[in-house]
Amino acid sequence: MKFCVFSSDPLYKYYEKGEIKERYWNPEGLFEEVCVFSFCDRDIEADKVQALVGSAKLEIIPIGYPAPHRLWGQYRQAARQMQAIGPAIVRVHNPWHAGLVGIAAARKYGIPTVLSLHTHYDARRRWEKRLLLQALRLFELYSVSRADVVLCVSHYLEGYARKMGARSIEVIYNRVYADQFHHNQQAAERRPIILSVGRLDPPKDQACLIRALAGLDAELLLVGDGENRAYLEGIVEELALVDRVHFVGSVAHAKIQDYYADADIFALATHYEGFGMPVLEAMAASLPVVVCPTEPLPEILGGQGLVVEHDPDAFHHAFAELLADRSRARALGRGARARAEALDGRLMEAREAELYLSLIKK
Repeated sequence: MKFCVFSSDPLYKYYEKGEIKERYWNPEGLFEEVCVFSFCDRDIEADKVQALVGSAKLEIIPIGYPAPHRLWGQYRQAARQMQAIGPAIVRVHNPWHAGLVGIAAARKYGIPTVLSLHTHYDARRRWEKRLLLQALRLFELYSVSRADVVLCVSHYLEGYARKMGARSIEVIYNRVYADQFHHNQQAAERRPIILSVGRLDPPKDQACLIRALAGLDAELLLVGDGENRAYLEGIVEELALVDRVHFVGSVAHAKIQDYYADADIFALATHYEGFGMPVLEAMAASLPVVVCPTEPLPEILGGQGLVVEHDPDAFHHAFAELLADRSRARALGRGARARAEALDGRLMEAREAELYLSLIKK
């Protein structure tokens, strides 16, 4: 069977960020050939990202960077190539350019479509007051209402999908394989480490965690990079925390488990999320997790962690309590690991493969 994917970003961006995940576009090796339509003029060599499709043949088809004046031509190009490929199913990775072009092309030939929904766009619009985001709502209405299935990565996103007219909704969490993660015991000769993983970009709020660290005998490790780095470094200097806040930069997915393994607490403060992959990774690593109430973080935790108000004082008190009561921290970590195992990537992979087969057989 053949599978077509319309990716949100060019594949070279996934490669540069180290986000190449095994079988991401070929759950359980279901497909023999995967064709990825990439919104750029020239993308990466297929062999560098082969892991995304497992043992399937991978073809990458660049169709130009997204822009309003290009969409009609991109649709026509995608439709022609899709007709030649003859895929059993099409997946699109956002309701904007990928959704508009991919779903329109697939509908022309009666090919079933799955739209991946990773963001609550109305929540994003409440946070980011940009005219472009308002205009893109028209794309969302088209894509969400015309996909055969909207695949939400959290239950939190279901309400948005229904509001946009989704005909059928499935919730399948992003895949985290628990056996990738383990947890080391704290080394006696060092300060405890509080870890946060995520882009240093809006809507993340690492500034909240930096301020929460003041007055604690602990270190904060920030994994990720982005436009807010200089701003965050300024806060660190202002609070005289240079020796206790460490910026690691981006880390490849294949190596990220080492940072969780050496941490003692995981924390995430953010203004909006669609899922929150690092939270589930931290849970798989048996870490006690502290998050703000931003949905769907409490949903992912499932009661196996601490949900505190989104302010530095609340995070500070939670950190202090866990550092003072190591038995409670370990108990939270065990509960988090058990929930992560119940949501293991193998289970999610099987559900995704089953979803594709159900659409293909109709």
